[in-house]
Amino acid sequence: MMESKANEEMKNGSEWHVPILAMTADVIHATYDECLKRGMDGYVSKPFEEENLYQEVAKFFKSKTISDSSQSASYLATN
Repeated sequence: MMESKANEEMKNGSEWHVPILAMTADVIHATYDECLKRGMDGYVSKPFEEENLYQEVAKFFKSKTISDSSQSASYLATN
């Protein structure tokens, strides 16, 4: 289902963006700024806490409402 939705969006001219998360041992704020300036979408310094990584990665995903999930489950059940 995801593949067909992705193909449909590509046909409709939707732009794709692959998120880039910088991971570096450098904790200098200038490095963070430079990563964003170079087109990266986020930044995590190492060593990192699991929760910090999760929070940064979660920014790249759209959350679904309960009604969206119900519609998807309904679609899958009928197809």
